[in-house]
Amino acid sequence: MASPRICCSALLVLLLVSSCNAGDHPACPAAWSAAVGAELFHGGVGGGGGGEAQCSAAAPHTPVAVFAHDVDPVRFALNLEFAEAEFFLHAAFGVGLDHLAPNLTLGGPPPVGARKAGLDELTWRVCAEFAYQEIGHLRAIQRTVGGIPRPLIDLSAHNFARVMDEAVGYHLDPPFDPYANSLNFLLAVYVIPYLGINGYTGTNPLIDGYATKRLVAGLLAVESGQDAVVRGLLFERRRETVSPYGATVAELTDRVSALRNKLGQCGVKDEGLIVPEQLGAEGKICTNILSANVDSLSYSRTPAELLRILYLTGDEHVPGGFYPEGANGRIARMFLKKPPRINHGV
Repeated sequence: MASPRICCSALLVLLLVSSCNAGDHPACPAAWSAAVGAELFHGGVGGGGGGEAQCSAAAPHTPVAVFAHDVDPVRFALNLEFAEAEFFLHAAFGVGLDHLAPNLTLGGPPPVGARKAGLDELTWRVCAEFAYQEIGHLRAIQRTVGGIPRPLIDLSAHNFARVMDEAVGYHLDPPFDPYANSLNFLLAVYVIPYLGINGYTGTNPLIDGYATKRLVAGLLAVESGQDAVVRGLLFERRRETVSPYGATVAELTDRVSALRNKLGQCGVKDEGLIVPEQLGAEGKICTNILSANVDSLSYSRTPAELLRILYLTGDEHVPGGFYPEGANGRIARMFLKKPPRINHGV
C-alpha cells in the first residue's frame, strides 16, 4: 500500500499540472520535473558520507538585516517594478494587480491605458512568466523594506507611441501600438525594464544590510535575465522591418537607446542590438545582445537619471511620461518637493 507521503506527493503533482493547463492558451506539456520529483518523493538530495549538506549561507559579517539608509533606495525601485508588473500582467491577462494581487498596490491608483496584447504563444508565455515574477518582486521588496503606494502609471498606446516618435524624430503613421502584435510588444518591453537593471546596479553600492543586499542581488539577477530574453528575441529578428514603418528592429532599438541616453544626460549608458565593432565586447564584435560597458559590466544609473528618462522630460523635477503625477517614495518626491507618500506596512 502506498504511503501517505507518496499519495499526497502524487496529488500535488496532479494539481501542479492541472493548474498549468488552465487558461485560454495552449496547455503546458504534462512532463515530469526531475527536480520536483526528487523533492517530493525523496525529501530533497541529502549530503553523502553520513553528514548533512549545507544549504544555508554563512552568517553575515555585519549582522544587520536592513540599515536605515538602505530603505529609500530600495523602495525607489518599486516605481519601476509597479510599471513592469502592470504592463506584463495586462498584456498577458488583460487584468493587473488590482485583480491578481490587490494587497500589493497599497492604495495607489490603477494604471492608465494598459490592455491585453495580441501575442503569439511564445511571446505570451514569456510575458506571463515575467508578469508573475514581478508580483514576487513587489512582495519581496515590501516585505524587506516596507512599501510605497503604487503611483499613477500611464501605459497607454499613446504614451508608447510618443516614445517611438521621439526616438525616430518624427510622427509614425499609424501611431505605434505596443499591444497590436508580438513584435510591437517586444519593442515596447525594450523601452522600460532595462532601466531597472541600471537602477539596481546603481543601488547596490549604497546599501549595507545583508537582507537588502540579498534582495537587490536576486532582483538584479532576474531582471537581467528578463532583459536578456527580450533582447535575444529581438536580436533574432534584428533585420526584420517593423510594419508599416520601414525601419528594422535593430534600427528602432538603437533609436530608443539613443533617446534614453539623451534624456538621462549622463553619457552613453544604453546601446542597441548592433554597435560599431570597437564598441562591442573587447572591441571585437558588433553584436550587442547584452548592453554593457567597456569591461562588459552593467551600466549604472542614479534615481535622477531614471526619472529624467521615465518622465520623458529630461528633468527629474518635471513629471510626465509614464508617471504623469510623478513617482512615489521619499527620493522621487524630494525632487518634486512634495510629501513622500510612504506606506510602512506590507
